[in-house]
Amino acid sequence: MAACAEKKAPLVVPPPAPAPPIPRPLKKERPRPQAPPAQAPAKEKLPPPPPPLLSPEAGQGEEGRLKQEAKARVEGAEQIVRQIDQNRLAKEQQETFSTIQSFLSKAKEALSLEDFLRAANLADKAQVLAQELLHTIR
Repeated sequence: MAACAEKKAPLVVPPPAPAPPIPRPLKKERPRPQAPPAQAPAKEKLPPPPPPLLSPEAGQGEEGRLKQEAKARVEGAEQIVRQIDQNRLAKEQQETFSTIQSFLSKAKEALSLEDFLRAANLADKAQVLAQELLHTIR
């Protein structure tokens, strides 16, 4: 029974070698954008932007029509304003009357600058307020 008494040496397996690193392309560092130097805010008022110009497709006929329409709206608002007796107005109504006059003044200014769309819009606002005011005092 002593036939297989031979000792076998243990088999030693070396640990696996670490895998070589995967080559990656080098990142080129981009220069970082520099913030512009801080500037003090401008305290000057910028001039108002020019009035919008009519598109080239809108010919002289269209411009003339817009001008006449704006003038008619201003005149219509002024007619309503002439019907209002300022002496009969309460304080709040006087403020509304002042707003109406301001809209009409700005509408006339827009007409002189040939900004007919703006003039018509301002005249419409003046007319609506004037009609409402006229109805409240009657």
